[in-house]
Amino acid sequence: MIEFKPDINGTTINYSSYENDVNTGCVSLTLDTLTHSTLRSIEADNDETAEGLIRSALTAAGNRNIYSCNYLPSEFNNIAVRLGFSERNGVLYGEIPFLLSGCCSCCHS
Repeated sequence: MIEFKPDINGTTINYSSYENDVNTGCVSLTLDTLTHSTLRSIEADNDETAEGLIRSALTAAGNRNIYSCNYLPSEFNNIAVRLGFSERNGVLYGEIPFLLSGCCSCCHS
């Protein structure tokens, strides 16, 4: 069973993943403005763990009234796009309610 453990300090949201007490990944997201965030880094053993970490960080941001997020890492871009991030001004961007809705990017116009 994979566990996602938060470390939230001020405007920084970090999550680490563990499986059988072994660290399998981490993600870092910052709250940049009252409604915008940036996912700054992600490391994970596999795509499923990466998706869980991204979703955990986005949920924590959404729970703090953050509406949108830029995705900066070059790792796991395939997962970010599958969640609904799309390129805007040279960066992957998404609105958190749509990213967490479970709908792929094909649902957005």
